[in-house]
Amino acid sequence: MNVNELTALFVIALIIAFCIRLYFKLRKPDITKLYNAKTILTDREYKFYKRLKPIADEYGLSIYTKVRLADLIEPKPKAENPCWMECFNKIKAKHIDFALADDETSIVALIELDDKSHERQDRIERDDFVNAVLKNTGYTLLRTYGDTDIIEDYLKA
Repeated sequence: MNVNELTALFVIALIIAFCIRLYFKLRKPDITKLYNAKTILTDREYKFYKRLKPIADEYGLSIYTKVRLADLIEPKPKAENPCWMECFNKIKAKHIDFALADDETSIVALIELDDKSHERQDRIERDDFVNAVLKNTGYTLLRTYGDTDIIEDYLKA
């Protein structure tokens, strides 16, 4: 084999490799079929929900689960808030475990079901931020490790 034949063979191999790579790159799967359904609550959250439900019913309240923080609060308008995007990014992917609301859907109390993960430094910082921003916007946030007494006491007051 001479140099021209080797060069031609090399070019053909490159073209074949490029075509194979392009084929696999373009043969992207239907991503809508790459998901599984799951329950909205973890087992622990569901057990807590079952204990919370009679209390909510007693006070004529509805329970909302996994309420996105950005559905409860919003950054002040861009005209007065140069950090609007930073503020929004801090709340867009966070949620509150449970919200108790009246018949007009006004929030009566927000509830966070804490666990050992809330002792980690990153969670402490997250919780401090959530506590402060909800307090500054007028919401009541009740934190519990699963006990409903704090919720009953708040609703009785």
